[in-house]
Amino acid sequence: MKKYRLCILLSCCLLGIVTNYGFAQTNKGINFQGIARDNNGYIITNKSINIRISIKSDSNSIKSEYQEITPITTNVLGLFAMVVGAYETNKIVTVGPFENINWSKAEKYLQIEIDTVGDLSFIYMGTQKINYVPFSFYADNVGAQNINGVIGLSQGGTGLDNLKDVKVLYNIDKINNTPDSSKPISNLTLAGINDKLKKADTLSLSNRINLKLSSKDTISLSNRINNMSSLSVVYDYGSFYDTAKQAASGASSATALKFSYDGLVNNISIVPNTSGQPTKITVLHAGVYNVHYAIQIIKADVGVDELSVWIRRNGSAYLNTNTNFNISGSSLKNLLTGNYLVDLGANDYIEIYFSVKNISSVVTGTIAQASPSRPATPSVYINLQKLN
Repeated sequence: MKKYRLCILLSCCLLGIVTNYGFAQTNKGINFQGIARDNNGYIITNKSINIRISIKSDSNSIKSEYQEITPITTNVLGLFAMVVGAYETNKIVTVGPFENINWSKAEKYLQIEIDTVGDLSFIYMGTQKINYVPFSFYADNVGAQNINGVIGLSQGGTGLDNLKDVKVLYNIDKINNTPDSSKPISNLTLAGINDKLKKADTLSLSNRINLKLSSKDTISLSNRINNMSSLSVVYDYGSFYDTAKQAASGASSATALKFSYDGLVNNISIVPNTSGQPTKITVLHAGVYNVHYAIQIIKADVGVDELSVWIRRNGSAYLNTNTNFNISGSSLKNLLTGNYLVDLGANDYIEIYFSVKNISSVVTGTIAQASPSRPATPSVYINLQKLN
């Protein structure tokens, strides 16, 4: 089987530090931009790929201080942008967290890897030294042990290197260490304390507490607690496959793949199309679904064919899901895979369509085999899982 692979040339630059404030969370990161090109130097436009970024203290080490996997889509110029380390809902952090990186020790290197087919098989693209330590990250780790010498008054220091001289400078050398319990207080302070402890005030506060703890409020609170304990997480998933041979309806014609059997399913099912064929994979609940498919195709005659595979949602092509594959002939088995995130509403459905330029290319399964013993290979296979 001929494995399809793209060679990507990355042009990147560290543009600076991004800090966002919201929901009581600090979200820091490093801007990263790149241009994707194939092995002929042509830019790759409107293509969904996965980027794996690792931050290391040694360019030759296999150990990373931080690592993330981020799906991105190139634009019409092949350009993409991301923020390394920043919180994003579609990002997977495999080593971290980012805020635990100690920027004050050793040099840092940025390792770049790519996955162009969506199966999380990454290709190493190179390692680049971060020449300037991001100052706001370094400042998070600055402590007294990092400061050398005497800091002058103009720079926020005392200009002195011992506590005795500091006390004399600020005229506090005559102050003793009398504990708070032995220090006198003024008459105004004493009167204020006594006023806060009036019996009328404490009685009013007690009445307000009793009012809030009436039987009606406590019953309502009890019901809310019981309702919270009864909440459960709903999981939506489904796996479907077919073992039969499936041929395209014609050269360069769109043909829907059939899935006659199901494996593990929950809240996802197959619905026949208008011709009664099992092609519509339908979800019960709205959400973002991870869709992964695998297709085995054989071209009986010699030569190379081109096959396209894409997703349709509710009868319309889903944006940026088409993938073109080169098919080797002479009855070689070609295994094609794809992985996408698809936004679906309640009772929406998807279908997997394909087309070939040569009708001798046919979707075909493989029977169970021996030496060693192993199960059959379906002609088509698909998994859907709702991201909770």
